[in-house]
Amino acid sequence: MKKAILNSVMLAIALMATATASAQRDMQLTVSNIPNDKGQILIATKSGQWAKVKAEKGKIETTVKNVPDGKGKIYVFHDENGNGQLDEKDNIPMEYCAFGDYEMSENNSKVNIELIYVPDKMKGDVKQAK
Repeated sequence: MKKAILNSVMLAIALMATATASAQRDMQLTVSNIPNDKGQILIATKSGQWAKVKAEKGKIETTVKNVPDGKGKIYVFHDENGNGQLDEKDNIPMEYCAFGDYEMSENNSKVNIELIYVPDKMKGDVKQAK
């Protein structure tokens, strides 16, 4: 009898852990500061979800499916020439891009991210340093 109760308790704990570990939801993502409507917006989370959306000047709203609850990182870039990779020159991104942290939960599934053009940011840093 004790063994049956212990097995039932262990099964219940295992089921709760599995349910907690596998909680996922759809991320409602807004990407802003898109410079034009050429190419596509490529999106990836560190946990492996991804999406590809046609670029629209200004901003896009899209859904990234099955993002696990909890903290994570997201990477986004405007693949203007459609080659599927973030173009670089001397290890500096030459396409608008961004990355950020997010936290998914039952009460929070919206993420906003603003693309930046790194060479412009670097020029600003150089001006400030002088």
